[in-house]
Amino acid sequence: MSIDDESRAAGSDEHPIAGLDASAIAALLAQRASTWPAPRLVASTGSTNADVEELARQGAVEGTCIVADEQTAGRGRLDRTWVSPPGAGLWMSVLLRPGGSSAERPTWLPLVAGLAVTDALAEACGVRAELKWPNDIVAIAAACGGSDGPRKLGGILSAVVPDATDPAVVIGIGVNVDMRSADLPVSQATSVLLEGGRVDRSMLLGCLLSALEARLEQWRAGDEAIGRDYRARCTTIGRRVSVELPHAAPISGIVTGIDDDGHLLVDNEGITASITAGDVIHATI
Repeated sequence: MSIDDESRAAGSDEHPIAGLDASAIAALLAQRASTWPAPRLVASTGSTNADVEELARQGAVEGTCIVADEQTAGRGRLDRTWVSPPGAGLWMSVLLRPGGSSAERPTWLPLVAGLAVTDALAEACGVRAELKWPNDIVAIAAACGGSDGPRKLGGILSAVVPDATDPAVVIGIGVNVDMRSADLPVSQATSVLLEGGRVDRSMLLGCLLSALEARLEQWRAGDEAIGRDYRARCTTIGRRVSVELPHAAPISGIVTGIDDDGHLLVDNEGITASITAGDVIHATI
């Protein structure tokens, strides 16, 4: 079975997507000497993460990407519903193949992906975005109407594929592109359109894939710029937060930084807690 056949078997309906120009995306990636396969554009699927996980089990290479115009069963962190209506955003998943180098700390993968999304939003859309640990892409500056930030522009969901032959991680990325206020799932969400950015999903997709490939190369090389750049864009650092933990009581305090493993450091009355996973609530929101 070919990889294309595998894609169909995973539940995706391959079809051109309005607003996504496969030729323009391929040209941009070729210009940047990308080694990844061209993304597959599908009209509708249940979940791009589930589709790419299935391809990972079948031996798909790093950079395999499925982009859907619509997801009917998209999920976010903690099994929350991710709203992904047709034509309103960039809904995609990318397969990564992390190796065993000591420089490759898997907990950094969703943070590296978030950093790449902010790179792409700046280049393709002219939107300055920041990062709310661990997985939110947010806009800080006042948007139309002068509403306060941060406002959620997108999100990252990473998933290890437990039964893959070789180590595999699927990174799901959702970015609200041309949603209008009435289309937003919650009042604290926003979109590229509402932030006054350029609405070009083809350019955004091409820039995002090339940025992710470049940031992964930095990460694998142990380039300290990854940590510096992430910390500079992380709006959670310096904030008072409450962190809801999966199997423990919540922790409140001031975020003092991100450690070398990508964990959140919270000063709780003079005691530093290292948070590997949790739901972070900014006190100012």
